[in-house]
Amino acid sequence: MFWQMVSVEQKKLTNRKILWIEMAIAAAAAVLIPLIIYLASQSTDSNVVITADGPVEELVAWPLALLLGIDMTAGSGLGGLFIVILVGTLTAQEYGWRTMQLWLSHGVSRPVLMLAKFTAVLLPAFLIVMAAFVGGAITTGFITQSIQGSLPIAEVDWWQAFLSVLRTAYTLLPYAALTFLLAVATRSTVVAVGGGLAYAMLIEGVLRQFLGFVGGFWGDIPHYLPGGLSNSLTSLNRVGATVDTGLISTVPSDVTPETAAFGIAFYTILFVGLAVLAFRRQDLGG
Repeated sequence: MFWQMVSVEQKKLTNRKILWIEMAIAAAAAVLIPLIIYLASQSTDSNVVITADGPVEELVAWPLALLLGIDMTAGSGLGGLFIVILVGTLTAQEYGWRTMQLWLSHGVSRPVLMLAKFTAVLLPAFLIVMAAFVGGAITTGFITQSIQGSLPIAEVDWWQAFLSVLRTAYTLLPYAALTFLLAVATRSTVVAVGGGLAYAMLIEGVLRQFLGFVGGFWGDIPHYLPGGLSNSLTSLNRVGATVDTGLISTVPSDVTPETAAFGIAFYTILFVGLAVLAFRRQDLGG
């Protein structure tokens, strides 16, 4: 029953326009950024010149440029914002559509219903990152062909690229779980989306700056927030050689990728667990 419900929820999510719009925006961003960098470097007014080993080529040519789309959709980047909007909107709307009550009337337990709904989010998280990767790969492929005359396909570790996509999608889960909790606890799209975006765009950044100013033990705390953990985990991303594209503002951290992976799982389980507890206490009548 659980996996049947997950399958149904995933079909519902993939049929919603908001997911495809977000995927299109992610792909468009991955297309425009390297294109703008390349065109700017070709401008007669630009001091940036593409050379065989120049810094601009590292950003817009294969294999390193394949990380552009992946990195920008991490939890600490655009991906975190996209997943907040998607989860907050769709979860809160379920109350108005009374689909929660429909499942429960068919004998599905409340914990199973909540877990199935959140598990279904894994596919959209992957699709958002994958859309940016594909969009960026196509664009930088044309640019690479223009610069080098051929595509260095042999230099690309496609397996590592795929693992980088999965790793980056994984960093979206704490933001999805927090928004899921807000949507269940308040039944409000505005509160869920607004609260999730406020945390991702404002609260975490303010805490990072304030606690960094305090220093000492407190200054290390931002490394263990979802954004810091995301930066640490995505430091493993590579497509042929390790590179820092510089597109995402990172916080220097001593947190190991293994610790980051555990921390992301902890936040996700905590928020989803609280959502399950909140849902078990809710009166869905009326």
